[in-house]
Amino acid sequence: MKLDIQAFVPGPFQAHGQIELWRDGSLIRLRAQGPFNREAVLGLSRAMADLMQSNPPPAAFGYVLELSGSMITSPETMEEMERFLEQMAALGQTPLAVAYVVPPEVEARDIMLPLIEAMYRRHGRRFGAFDTLPSACAWVQQQLPSALDPQSCTDTA
Repeated sequence: MKLDIQAFVPGPFQAHGQIELWRDGSLIRLRAQGPFNREAVLGLSRAMADLMQSNPPPAAFGYVLELSGSMITSPETMEEMERFLEQMAALGQTPLAVAYVVPPEVEARDIMLPLIEAMYRRHGRRFGAFDTLPSACAWVQQQLPSALDPQSCTDTA
């Protein structure tokens, strides 16, 4: 079952950007189209907590996030993302590896990827950025102690 962050954004301000997430074997899969604002990250945080409670992944799991559109975001949104990473760690829900699929045409890719990589590394997470879903999935599979389900990480999910 896919979750859409829009369902997890209460209050007067709407999320800018679209993010859907679901569990796919040993992975938490995300598809996102930006640009993003703080409310999008708040919605992501709530949706992720719901997913982790209703359909928890195994102890060793990874994230694969496919991005399209734009990666542009504000410093306030990056701060909210830092809080999200801290919250997930406090709940014991830390992925072993995080892979972003960011094709060259995604706006602000070259500006944002180094900032995002540094953020994940500050939080002790293995991070990789890739142009294609198959290369991201192969990398995440190498990071996990057990092999992924061969059906995991396909475009059809």
